[in-house]
Amino acid sequence: MASIDRVNRASSTTLTILGCGTLGSAILIGLLSATPKAIDQEQSNASSVDETHANGKDLPKPTRFIACVRSSDSAERLRRDLASLQPPPPVMILQGENARAVQAADTILLACQPQDLTSCIGEPAVTDALRGKLIISILAGVTIPQIEGVLGHRTPAKPAAQVNGTPSRSTRPTSIIRAMPNTASFVRSSTTVMTPCPNATPSDIRLVAWLFTAIGTVTQITATQFDACTALCGSTPAFFALFVESLLDGAVAMGLKRSEAQTMAAETMKGAAMLILAGEQPEAVKEKVATPGGSTIQGLLELERKALRGTVADALIRCTAAASILGGKQA
Repeated sequence: MASIDRVNRASSTTLTILGCGTLGSAILIGLLSATPKAIDQEQSNASSVDETHANGKDLPKPTRFIACVRSSDSAERLRRDLASLQPPPPVMILQGENARAVQAADTILLACQPQDLTSCIGEPAVTDALRGKLIISILAGVTIPQIEGVLGHRTPAKPAAQVNGTPSRSTRPTSIIRAMPNTASFVRSSTTVMTPCPNATPSDIRLVAWLFTAIGTVTQITATQFDACTALCGSTPAFFALFVESLLDGAVAMGLKRSEAQTMAAETMKGAAMLILAGEQPEAVKEKVATPGGSTIQGLLELERKALRGTVADALIRCTAAASILGGKQA
């Protein structure tokens, strides 16, 4: 029976999401909504992970999913979200059973609140079950060394038990990869950044890149860049939403219906972003629109008089500083 289990797990694996809240649910539904073949194709087009790590083909990919939540309300919300998917997805929902959820998993997505890190994985039964497994953390401000500190097993356990000549999972180093998707995961348009720990294998990195390609694009960065990227990728959807909201107020003041103005403003922002993604520099896009003596330059001058450029840059700097201390508020 043990050998049969190993064969099955070689071709398909179990993903557990600890703390399946808003973002965890978005990632889960994104994975369930996309076929593995489609993700493979999207990854070849959209991933900025090193090419030696980017190809997700031939990886043992999750076919079983466990979502762990803390409250009955969260469990009911997740059931409603999953009910919209057809056919019904293979998801087990557990409430407050972190140890059981981790024991059954090959890969764990750590998606609780940053301040709840210790209470989420600090229980001995949970830390023991996590030993030697792949952990993907999407906790803002929480570093890989902080997670290793809670787990207490940065290096392989000893002695190194053997299974058919291969070190057992419990004797391998725990592999931790830190990632930061954003709220656009809900529409499979997230910009995700990721950085691995030294123990992460090429297969670990490829699998994580494959998972996040299900909800958007993926870029591998260094640990020192992570807080800045958390601000740039994680926080700025709120900045952009505020800018659109401001445009709507102005449009309504000029007599437009808010619902129509919202569509026009959002589509216009989307179009400008697509031009930049196609290779145009932001300054070039601005200059093409701001023709001499036109109305656009008058609006741009007003934004410059109100110090929009410096205000936005300062806001991003403040976000980066705040992200760097989130992990220090653990319960």
